[in-house]
Amino acid sequence: MSTPSETTTTTTSAPKLQLVVRSKTTAYQETSNGYGKNLTLPSFTNGDCRHVEYSKDGTLIAYVNINEIIICSSIDGSVHSKIERPNVGMISFSPQNSFLLTWERMSEYNNNENNLIVWDIKTKQILYKSSQKYCNQENWPLIKWTDDEVLAGKLNQNEVHFFNGRSIGVLAKKIKLADISSFDFAPGNAPYKVATFVPEKGSTPGSARIYVYPTVNEHVSHLTFFKASEAKVLWNKKGNAILVHTFTDTDKSGKSYYGETGLWFLSQDGSSFNLNIKGPIHDVQWSPTLDQFMVCYGNMPSQTTLFNLKGEPLVDFGLNPRNTIRFSPNGKLLCLGGFGNLQGDMDFWDLTRYRKICSTQSHCAVFTEWAADSIHFMTAVLSPRIRVDNGIKIQRYDNTVVYKEDIPELYQALWRPLNPLSFPNDKIIYPSVQQKEASPQPTKYTPPSLRNQQVASSAASPIRSPPGMELPPPPPGFKVYLTVNNKSAPKPKQPKGSNNTTTTTTTSPKPQSDEPKRELTPVEKKIRSVERKLKEVEILKDKLNSGEFIPPTAIEKINNESKFLEELRQLQQQL
Repeated sequence: MSTPSETTTTTTSAPKLQLVVRSKTTAYQETSNGYGKNLTLPSFTNGDCRHVEYSKDGTLIAYVNINEIIICSSIDGSVHSKIERPNVGMISFSPQNSFLLTWERMSEYNNNENNLIVWDIKTKQILYKSSQKYCNQENWPLIKWTDDEVLAGKLNQNEVHFFNGRSIGVLAKKIKLADISSFDFAPGNAPYKVATFVPEKGSTPGSARIYVYPTVNEHVSHLTFFKASEAKVLWNKKGNAILVHTFTDTDKSGKSYYGETGLWFLSQDGSSFNLNIKGPIHDVQWSPTLDQFMVCYGNMPSQTTLFNLKGEPLVDFGLNPRNTIRFSPNGKLLCLGGFGNLQGDMDFWDLTRYRKICSTQSHCAVFTEWAADSIHFMTAVLSPRIRVDNGIKIQRYDNTVVYKEDIPELYQALWRPLNPLSFPNDKIIYPSVQQKEASPQPTKYTPPSLRNQQVASSAASPIRSPPGMELPPPPPGFKVYLTVNNKSAPKPKQPKGSNNTTTTTTTSPKPQSDEPKRELTPVEKKIRSVERKLKEVEILKDKLNSGEFIPPTAIEKINNESKFLEELRQLQQQL
């Protein structure tokens, strides 16, 4: 076990980071005060531990052994409860830690039935059981709860059954939908929203629907599509829109051996669109804090772009061999990585300035995850995917490695879930000049519409750095999209009572008028407000043209210039 190369400082109010690792021979938790095995917390060294799982809030941790499940406090290691049940393969905590869901393979022990069980964690009593022959990580958990545990749902053949979340088994309502393959609750409390996915079948297209409980006999929005034998459905943070990432096993056009992918947007109000992305879609993620989503797509080297809810591109992060998107929990940082059959290259980005902080590599990484503090990033080489060089590496976003540990036959490595708001909102620190020079730069990217021309790189634009900080230039191919109506705008009409003549500026002060100022009418006040917005747009456009990168929210304001001009025109007609 190696020693940390750097000790991190945290405030007394911030909780300590913690993680759990499980290998063939041992399972134990580590803490951020130097990392390494915490002797005050439980550990298992006889190889009996088959799985570990944190609760949603991180207060509990479950160790699944051969003959029992031991649920402990993740803080002090005290045993919360023990459930005697052999050969459990998968577990899941309910959101409020009231229940534990378990699944085991059918065997003589369970008489080949009732292998899906809901346990009351406090009393260790079985509340519900049913038979489920097949289960995998993609469709787990097979029973899902709303965040407040008031409602629960289970997928049955051609139906979604809804139960009282506290009385599993008492059927309340159900959605009947032929060939339905998945459903997902939206985040948040009532009114509860449910998204469903039905794959295509023969000449019948696939579909996605949004329902608002308890009116489950009729959906509030839907869309249909082909080339969708499977799909991942992703809710945004507000719970009012979904992204549907579709897959097919084969590509009928013959362009890809791995099948086809697609990406659709559907909101609760019924608006929808197809992003019409060419080439494979490697990863899709919602921002954890904004109504924006990021897509990594295209043949290698792939392209990564940030979009708004209209499907308009906001920021393009260039052309690089990447296939993984990881937002930090606070939404301020981003890791773009190339894992799996790629080399493990990673780029860390500052999303408050849209600047790349550094580039690094984590070869053969199988698992990647941010810590709740949005500072530390863990990569793990796991078995059986990779059978050599198993272990974990923890580094800061500035490429400072704080801990490494080689763990033979490592199967799991997980950060303990914590509330991101419990950590201080520290300033983002850029690495030293030496580190920046050592970081590999991505290849130059030219947008498709300009590939036949030589265009000036955005890196050549002057950059305004914050006082006291030397920021790196944007990498080649980095682009901020600007969709503004370039038609010359008519000169704004002056409101009544204003002077339309042009006056020259003199050094003598203007004489003070004795006449009282006329109070503006409501229409004139609205005109003044729109004119202020147009002035803000001009300032933002000047910043953008000078090379200063502005956030997507400001870019959207620029994109609304034509709307402001039209609003101004209509108001002027009312004068």
